[in-house]
Amino acid sequence: MMIRKEVCVGCGRCQPYCPAGAIVYEGLKSCVVREVCYECGTCRRAEICPVDAIAESPDVFEYPRSVRKYFSDPTTTHVSTGISGRGTEESKTNDVTLRVKADEVGIGIEAGRPTVGMSIRDIQKITRALARAGVNEIEPNNPVHSMMADFTTGDLKPELMGERVLSAIIELVVKRDRLGHVLRTLKEVSKDLESVFSLDVFTVVEPGLKIPSEVLQTIESEGFTWMPNAKINMGLGRAWEKG
Repeated sequence: MMIRKEVCVGCGRCQPYCPAGAIVYEGLKSCVVREVCYECGTCRRAEICPVDAIAESPDVFEYPRSVRKYFSDPTTTHVSTGISGRGTEESKTNDVTLRVKADEVGIGIEAGRPTVGMSIRDIQKITRALARAGVNEIEPNNPVHSMMADFTTGDLKPELMGERVLSAIIELVVKRDRLGHVLRTLKEVSKDLESVFSLDVFTVVEPGLKIPSEVLQTIESEGFTWMPNAKINMGLGRAWEKG
């Protein structure tokens, strides 16, 4: 984002609306610190500027800076998936897609959070740690997949290292017996990150909508607490069921 200095009146109303704290005073007028800005567009969508001085940066859709926009602005369609925002349907659609099978668990690592964000360099720390742990498959429909340079090492594309985003989801699927190994890996790499991430574990429930005890016991044994959540996509049917 940018603020047109020739229009800005220096009222400062836009500054509290920036989730990254990227809008500051430069002299008597507001300006956007480009290195900090996520290109999320929140300041502009708030329509708080009395003189309409806020505009998109001229290079907002130019790669690699464009990843800031695609991963941070929920109104923008992600170029690699055609889906808005972070651009993944995630395993929340599992009751239709059956992406995660009965003997597997899906893992969603929601890197950064709105108002906090995360650098691409920190996201790479996570993908590298997973690769060292033998987890090299990232969901192809996940935008982070398109950012990968080497799946065997977990390296992301080098031109992205100077960018940062509000949030990105690293999604993968592993066999249930590897869940503990992955959780330990994520707990260890979290110590080296300058931001935060949320952790999702997806599983197919048993008859009676019971969460498999094996999954819960693994989560608890690794020192994590869990909260049960479900998303049922009513009306979408069960395309994976054989008639």
